[in-house]
Amino acid sequence: MWNRRAALTLLALLGATPVRAMDPDIMSVIGQPVLALAQRPEVGVVLRPASGGHRGAIAEALREPGPPVGLVDGQYLHGHGCNPQGCRVRGIFLAWDLKGDRMFMLLSEEGRVRVSIPPDPRAWPRDLSAPLAGFSPALSEAIGTR
Repeated sequence: MWNRRAALTLLALLGATPVRAMDPDIMSVIGQPVLALAQRPEVGVVLRPASGGHRGAIAEALREPGPPVGLVDGQYLHGHGCNPQGCRVRGIFLAWDLKGDRMFMLLSEEGRVRVSIPPDPRAWPRDLSAPLAGFSPALSEAIGTR
């Protein structure tokens, strides 16, 4: 029952219409909360199946406050949301590669990484190191080292 409820919550959350959803340009998410990036069709189509049994936790983390979505090197849209008690309590970092149509995501909970997409952050692009530092300084130093 909970998995079904979590799935419905995530689908409703990702299917919700943000203020700028009518804008066909993904760049319209810059300056908005990370939820706006997750709600983009091109991101949602990757995020939904990748979330697996973590849909409820992802949906909750996407609602957490954080800095607005930004852009790195004209290629990576990124943002994160963290529980007011800290990203280690619960948080999500989400990035979208505009050139490769790839998603990068970290979901943290109770002091550990619960989900990493791709699984090994060392394979992430080094360009995401600076944006990730606000979410997890330790992981920001590890990415791109493989």
